[in-house]
Amino acid sequence: MDHLLTIPEELYLITVNKLKGRRAFLKSKKFDILLAASILMDLALHNRIDNDLDYIIPDRPEPTGHPLLDVALEQIQQSPEHQKITWWLLKLAEKGPRFREILVSGLLEKGLLRMERQQVFLGFSSNTYPILVNDQKIFEVKTRMKTLIFGSDLPDFRDVVIISVAWYGGLFDMILTDEEIQKHQKRIEQLARMDLIGQTVSKSMREVTRSIVGFMLSKDIIGIRKPEEKLEELVEEMKALMHIDLDKDMPEWLSRGTGQYQKTLEYIRKTGTNEIVFDAKTGQYGLKAGAGKGYTF
Repeated sequence: MDHLLTIPEELYLITVNKLKGRRAFLKSKKFDILLAASILMDLALHNRIDNDLDYIIPDRPEPTGHPLLDVALEQIQQSPEHQKITWWLLKLAEKGPRFREILVSGLLEKGLLRMERQQVFLGFSSNTYPILVNDQKIFEVKTRMKTLIFGSDLPDFRDVVIISVAWYGGLFDMILTDEEIQKHQKRIEQLARMDLIGQTVSKSMREVTRSIVGFMLSKDIIGIRKPEEKLEELVEEMKALMHIDLDKDMPEWLSRGTGQYQKTLEYIRKTGTNEIVFDAKTGQYGLKAGAGKGYTF
């Protein structure tokens, strides 16, 4: 059965603030990589690509009917030679801004988003944000994820793909509470590793998606970013998660110019990741569940 929404669209909706529409990963290279990975995985699920060891191989050339997927498929089909999965992840990620435009346009056409202009200063300038018309689709994808994680049923392979990208991409705090993540971490990791895959999934589909997940775990995949860039990315993500627009309204550990902000920067510099949490009561930093070495980028 074909789905109304693509995997990239469902992942994107998870990151949209349902109150104000402000997106997490506003200027995030990480989200561009997640978008590229989810596009490749969806093409694999549509049997449009195959792989040979580390290489992506075009399979069926006919369009999927999904504009976002078909733009990427055409690019892969037109490549003069087969390229490695890492090469395609980075190549497609270069078009992240364009892919997001196509993605948002598709959601607008499906009636799930509308665009709203926000006045900035005396009406001289404005920014446009995607606003949810309703959050039913977000509710549906999050409910599916929770049902799988809280239960023991054999999952649909497509949902396993979404869980994998969300887990290794650090999106799970937009689906579950910290307590729920800690309680069900073993099950999440089992699903994210694709340990529970039904026999109806072809070997080719499994190999392509497993390979993509494997390369996502490499921190080298998005290049070397400065700690300051990682912290700025974290601030943007948390603004979306906490429904905050202004820097001054951010908690002290994410508020520029404060001593605690500098401590946050030092912790990111020390750990090499922005997948971190802060306990204001104890004053202690820690890594998100699943954010150990080799698990996130």
